[in-house]
Amino acid sequence: MTAQSAAEVFGDPVPAWPIPARPVPPLRTPGLSAALLRPHLLANLIASYPDHWYEADFSDFRVGIASAARGVLVNEPETIRHILVTNAANYPKDDNQLAILKPLLGQGLLTADGDVWRRNRKLAAPIFQHSSVREFAPLFVAAAERSVGRLLESGKPFAIDHEMTRLTLDIIGSSVLGADIGDDFDGIAHSVTSTLDKFPAMFLAGAFLPPWARDGFIDRLVKPGRRGLDIFARRIIEAAKHKEHDDTLLSRLMVASRADSGQEMSVDQVRDEVATFLLAGHETTANTLTWAWYLLTLHPEAMRRVQSEVDEVAGAQSLTADDASALPYTRAVIDEALRLYPPVANIMRMTSEDDETPAGVELPAGQRILISPWLMHRHRRHWREPDRFDPSRFLGDDTRTTPRYAYLPFGGGPRICIGASFAVLEAVLILATFARRAHIRVLNAANVMPQARLVLRPNVSLRAAALPRTGR
Repeated sequence: MTAQSAAEVFGDPVPAWPIPARPVPPLRTPGLSAALLRPHLLANLIASYPDHWYEADFSDFRVGIASAARGVLVNEPETIRHILVTNAANYPKDDNQLAILKPLLGQGLLTADGDVWRRNRKLAAPIFQHSSVREFAPLFVAAAERSVGRLLESGKPFAIDHEMTRLTLDIIGSSVLGADIGDDFDGIAHSVTSTLDKFPAMFLAGAFLPPWARDGFIDRLVKPGRRGLDIFARRIIEAAKHKEHDDTLLSRLMVASRADSGQEMSVDQVRDEVATFLLAGHETTANTLTWAWYLLTLHPEAMRRVQSEVDEVAGAQSLTADDASALPYTRAVIDEALRLYPPVANIMRMTSEDDETPAGVELPAGQRILISPWLMHRHRRHWREPDRFDPSRFLGDDTRTTPRYAYLPFGGGPRICIGASFAVLEAVLILATFARRAHIRVLNAANVMPQARLVLRPNVSLRAAALPRTGR
């Protein structure tokens, strides 16, 4: 008996959408007048990016009256390398971006700088080394097995974005924080989602208000979410006090209590790191997997190829860390999902001192810089058919001809996402585990559009169905 295809299982063909969802670019940059008269244009930033930005190297922009709303777009790979890597010290994070993140996350890894950032990065680094990440593979697979088993047993349609969030939050709690946060899932998810939904208002505050008014406005918006994350973070910290030392990040933060200065980390500082990993530690992978299921629904032939690859490697056995390297196409699906829908659509920096880029562009001190993975990943001069879903681009010659900094789903340089290797291995093993056991289809794929918040999310919850694979 041959393996059934998703179309045979679900009983109807999947409609063909040749191009995955993306906003239609306007012909011109919105500019100040459009931003004043139609501020809704800025509610989803990627929808405001004009068509010519997808092939430009540089472009000035202005989307508001505040200084934070003016700057220069950088789309040139060597200049991006210069800003994020070669001369990174001259390009700290933009104060407008920090004004949004700090009220929620305090002085965590995403927002801290200087000695605080270096100390906490050093503490976290061993957890996310390649050898350490591999040790988490059984946990990734076991959590995915529980998740897909629960869905198959239910047999009912479900919100796949919600399920991926539950799964990755379970994993980050167990592996990095050493905590069982299952009972707190709904509360944490609500705190995160309700805060992310306020991002358009926070961005508009940065575009139109002076810093003193902006900060107060954003603080009031963020306060409920901060209060929620604070409750959960402190609960996790309190539970950790009664456990024996282990090798989780939280344990390291608790026992590495003396920094170079000889000062103990306060509970508030530990809280900031826990809150950061509760937010950033699961959002990247959850959204990447959500987008991957959406893309595989549009392209069932790619889903069949993933399933065939997984069957050949694992058969009826659970996957292992060693299997991940034998799943190149599954990994390519994750890479392509990260290209089309990068977790963070926009990276903002600001020049500390006057600088000249490798391309000869002068950037004065105080200049705001927009580097957009959304734009770079769809740049017409760096990608073949950039709007098309094609995992094979990560398997052939394209990987050798595409400039290194045309693809930056996790940023780059010293501030590159510390959990990038963790997130990719986690995503590959989860996708493969689900594919080994089930047919997954997103039921409302025709209604999806990406929205740029702090992370790039679908504009609607993705309803999905899961049916068991038979006849293998």
